[in-house]
Amino acid sequence: MCKSYSLINPLSYHNYSALVSDCAANKKCTGEQLPDRIEATKINAQRISRIYKTYIPSYKITELVRSISSQMDWIIIAESWCGDAAQNVPIIAKLAELNSKINLKIILRDENLLIMDWHLTNGSRSIPKLIFIDQNTGKLIMEWGPRPSGIQKLVKEFKTEHPTASHDEFVKNLHLWYAKDRGLSLEEDLIFLFSKK
Repeated sequence: MCKSYSLINPLSYHNYSALVSDCAANKKCTGEQLPDRIEATKINAQRISRIYKTYIPSYKITELVRSISSQMDWIIIAESWCGDAAQNVPIIAKLAELNSKINLKIILRDENLLIMDWHLTNGSRSIPKLIFIDQNTGKLIMEWGPRPSGIQKLVKEFKTEHPTASHDEFVKNLHLWYAKDRGLSLEEDLIFLFSKK
């Protein structure tokens, strides 16, 4: 039995990017208004803009995405304050633009908790999550997230080697890893997922 994905306030990538920028300009965030989330949103607005402008898909992922022959919905669950979402959503958006059969929609986690709770990571509402739905049948094809496996490996190593590291130190390293990676780990994950479906 397939689940009914009734999305609350779905956004295009450009509307999502504009929402994050608007939140940053007005010292707000999506969801609960917490000081650290408001500050993260401000940084993420710049990050989203930069990554979308500078990311260039590899030949391999370009060919794979262009070869998709069936109508698909790519649904991303995100929030303005999420650093992993800021790093990955612009890349996913660029990839979705490579094929007119892909309909990309972005939804906010806290407005769509039912859908979020169908796609937990180890029991947690971790974001971003990318959900692939067959438009013709409404069936879930596969899902990805909340972080590329190559980056997650570095996260686990860091936490093992630095168990007392502060949250700020962890976040700084996380975004350095993303900057060096340039979307490669996400591409590798998607290539692997499509090879298994």
